[in-house]
Amino acid sequence: MDIQLIILIAIMSVFLILALVFLLVRRTAVAKIEGFSWKRKVFLEHFVWVEDSSTWGYPEGSRNQHSTMESYQTYEVVRSETRTTTDANGNSSTTTEPVYEWVTRWRTRYMYEIQKWCRSREELAEGDDHTAYWPSYTLDDSTLERVEKTKETYLVYFGTAKGKTYHRKLPESDWAALDERATYKLRVTLYGGVTQYEPDQAQAMVMPGQAK
Repeated sequence: MDIQLIILIAIMSVFLILALVFLLVRRTAVAKIEGFSWKRKVFLEHFVWVEDSSTWGYPEGSRNQHSTMESYQTYEVVRSETRTTTDANGNSSTTTEPVYEWVTRWRTRYMYEIQKWCRSREELAEGDDHTAYWPSYTLDDSTLERVEKTKETYLVYFGTAKGKTYHRKLPESDWAALDERATYKLRVTLYGGVTQYEPDQAQAMVMPGQAK
């Protein structure tokens, strides 16, 4: 095996081992909650007329219909080629292979307006506290406006006595249940990601008035 290839494999193996170590090795940290952040977004859509087109005709319910001819390219067989080859022993063989080329074709493009559900707007509420709420909005009845989907993000920030800061994204129920006064025991990776958290029972016994 080539020496350069061996060296390359060895270097890649070292990087892979280091990456696994950083991902899998866990350490414990004791921290308190330094803050929160949250974001809630509502995506709204409405039923409106939009321009569209097809190559198969006008859909039911469309308006302002018109058409035009357009060219397009297709990769297809245009001919076959037969080749005869002779080997060193004088034996001949004949093969026929298709030849592909780009060919210009024409078709009718049908253009029209059709009603579709389209994104109308996004409403956002966010904060750096522990009280989340949804943004207020009023639906536009004239365009049958409705909620398309919602998106929410909740983060908690932990700080240790040594000045280290960690954060973790949580489901809303877990985030809301956190006790701002409690001390937590964290399991963190070497990259600083929090994999587990739980109230520190030792601290709770020392300071029962601060427990969750």
